[in-house]
Amino acid sequence: MSTMPETRELNDYDSEPVRYCSRCYSLKVKYDETLDSEYCGDCGCSDISEAPIEIWEEKYEKRYGHKFAVKNEDPRKTFIFGLTIEELKTKVYKSDKWKEVIKTIYPSFPGGLSKADAIILFFHHIVKENKLNDLKFLLLKLFKY
Repeated sequence: MSTMPETRELNDYDSEPVRYCSRCYSLKVKYDETLDSEYCGDCGCSDISEAPIEIWEEKYEKRYGHKFAVKNEDPRKTFIFGLTIEELKTKVYKSDKWKEVIKTIYPSFPGGLSKADAIILFFHHIVKENKLNDLKFLLLKLFKY
């Protein structure tokens, strides 16, 4: 099964120009049927421009002093670090990689437990041993959050 057409479609998509507000550079261009006109969904301006994505990105960065999409370099600022213990427990429990998560942090973790019992015991240990950050970093790595 070839993925060639999908790759070509992505490249064609990337080459499509973007429509943006000429005032605030927002990409939230809306269409009003009643007025038969486009307008900015952020500031309401009706002066809409069109350009290749690279040109729009340059204009946006020049105006605002940063790229539109900034990569978050600090993992502690990702949503996973804001989760409560119960939310983390739910994430691990619902994951099909739950055994891998447990064995990575505790290689000699006892086997033969039900999934629920293993998760409960696992969280008892990581909380007691202050390894929640180890779990969060592992989840970021495994699931690319």
